[in-house]
Amino acid sequence: MKKRILALLLAVCIAASMLVLPASAAATNNTAVQMAITLGAMDTDQTGALNAVVTRGAFARMLTSFSTFRESVGAQGTVGTLYTDVPGTSPWAPYIRIAVQQGWLNGYTDGSYRPDNAVTLEEACTAVLKLMGYKMTELNGAFPNAQLNKASEIGLRTGLDRKQGEAMNYEDAAVLLYNALTANTASGGAYGTTLGFTVSNGQVDASTVLLSSLQGPFIYGEGAQVPFTPVAVYRNDKVSPSGELNQYDVYYYSESLRTIWVYTRRAAGRITAVSPSASAPTSVTVAGSTYTLGSTAVASQVSSLNGGGVGQVVTLLLGMNNEVAGIVTGEEADSVFYGVVQSASRNLIEEDNGADVLQKVSVMCTDGIVRSVNVDKSLNFPTGWLVEISVDGANGENVKKISSRSVSGTVNADATALGDAALADDVEIMDTTSGGAAGAIRPSRLSGVTLSGSDVRYYTTNENGQIDRLILNDVTGDLWNYGVLDDVKNLAANYSSIKTLVTTDSSGNTTTKTTVDEVKNLLVPTTSEILWGVISGDILSTAWNRLTGNTAGLLGIGFRQIGAITGAPLSNIFNFIGGGANYICYINGQQASLTTSIKYPVLAGGIAVSQEASGSVKSMMQLMPMKIDQVGAASVLSGDKRYEMADDTQVYLWYKGQYYATKLAYVNSDDYYLTGWYDNFGCTAGKKVRVIIAVKKD
Repeated sequence: MKKRILALLLAVCIAASMLVLPASAAATNNTAVQMAITLGAMDTDQTGALNAVVTRGAFARMLTSFSTFRESVGAQGTVGTLYTDVPGTSPWAPYIRIAVQQGWLNGYTDGSYRPDNAVTLEEACTAVLKLMGYKMTELNGAFPNAQLNKASEIGLRTGLDRKQGEAMNYEDAAVLLYNALTANTASGGAYGTTLGFTVSNGQVDASTVLLSSLQGPFIYGEGAQVPFTPVAVYRNDKVSPSGELNQYDVYYYSESLRTIWVYTRRAAGRITAVSPSASAPTSVTVAGSTYTLGSTAVASQVSSLNGGGVGQVVTLLLGMNNEVAGIVTGEEADSVFYGVVQSASRNLIEEDNGADVLQKVSVMCTDGIVRSVNVDKSLNFPTGWLVEISVDGANGENVKKISSRSVSGTVNADATALGDAALADDVEIMDTTSGGAAGAIRPSRLSGVTLSGSDVRYYTTNENGQIDRLILNDVTGDLWNYGVLDDVKNLAANYSSIKTLVTTDSSGNTTTKTTVDEVKNLLVPTTSEILWGVISGDILSTAWNRLTGNTAGLLGIGFRQIGAITGAPLSNIFNFIGGGANYICYINGQQASLTTSIKYPVLAGGIAVSQEASGSVKSMMQLMPMKIDQVGAASVLSGDKRYEMADDTQVYLWYKGQYYATKLAYVNSDDYYLTGWYDNFGCTAGKKVRVIIAVKKD
């Protein structure tokens, strides 16, 4: 039964995979704010009003959070009055007590602290310098010039445009304190290292502090409670607006960072292997995947000494890094998974009771895990089928085909709803192809995308009516392989029939022609011709689309031109261009050779290849070219039209017929002709720039 244990939270922290922050981001206010939130220097009210003036009370909290004393705030208590205007019950009291005791801030001679007064630039710089061990008496000059000059010298004021006497806002204070992490202390060395951070080459790695303060794993429903109200929640390694915990959820927390991590991943099925021994296992294999047991307590549940092990039906509760944090057995181990068949195989098994055939089905499930399940040897499970895997303590595992169940609508901007249906906070989304290719995607990948009924193959809802699983039908285009075409070689066996042709004109004159090269050159223009045609504008997008839109149109051009030149019978020409081909490509920077039984309408430049789960080519499409006039962080401009780049856009430098894999950082629109190639073959959430080819202007 679900129980809400935490309020709706603002989760704008950096994700766990982004804990290494670049030094160049010190001038990027968003990064500084994220670090301040992670360390508990700011709460949700303050992050919602970054332009608000920082008060002396709030700044005491920020200083403490960026110090080694952040762990002892709770021990300060609420007894006594610090200042006439700061009672012990004030929310600022523990922070002010620490800041004053350490000499970072001071009260006034009239016995007041004035916690609501604004903090000026010089006051903030002075406090941070003291935090870093600098003695004001050793600075050159008088206040405030000495303090402001020193702050500039060591980089504290980088990214700040405040002047002497001006009040600081929360964003300014976050930038100032973030800069302190990489700045040198009075005794030398980066200040961040004194807090336990790893600082090297101007980068701050916060993961060392995070891991040292991490508590868990805990299983919700076993009595443990989160002892604080968090400011950040991550669910399955994604930022989450909800801290709701359900039975059997695995969670971790860091009290000093006021952050929790929740994991809802499961692995269910019959244990088929344990390692290294049955009595003292450290890992188990379930549904074809092997998982590390996270503790001796968990290991004891599947130890043969306690009656567990191979043959036992279990549900593994997976935590960070997919380690097993808990195990559920019996009726409570019942689980259901949905996915797409990757492969099915039958193999001979020989046991004490004789030989038999065992069929195993491999299924990519919506949670991104490939599960292998033994099924009835007489049944067929074609690649690409939608199936349900059910696991129960009494009967073990079962796989059955499921019928399509579709839904349509537009995914909203923040990817929390599909049409009128809300998406669950831990929704599992998987894109698939009919050939069995499949891959998990994040909800944000579908932001603003309108899905038709044919785009959705299957979905399920949770008890709150929210969509919690969504299986798509080649919506993103991300399951295709992208690259550049280098060469096409014909595989037809009967070259000789058209290699040498003798023609006679009306006057009886004969001419001998070798036509294979002519056929190839006409059918497949060289990379040089294609690239320069796009660069010069001779090949327009509309013409390119018509040329490569279908195989018949492409080959029709070749038939007419080749026939006119060679005079060869059309059947002979068809023997050449109608057979298969060997496509030499560069995919992800590596040369690849793709052999097909038919030719596909691809000429040169960027191509897309759809492959079966087995790896065989199912289809090949030509990408659409456009000239890139300007390159942004995640998009390019062609004229006044913007095209988004794929996360894994490939970049190649082309020189004298050769492709060289490179990075976008090494080419630009000023010194290179840049040609972008984007997918335009019908994927609903496609039209992403997949390949960029650069030609140096020299």
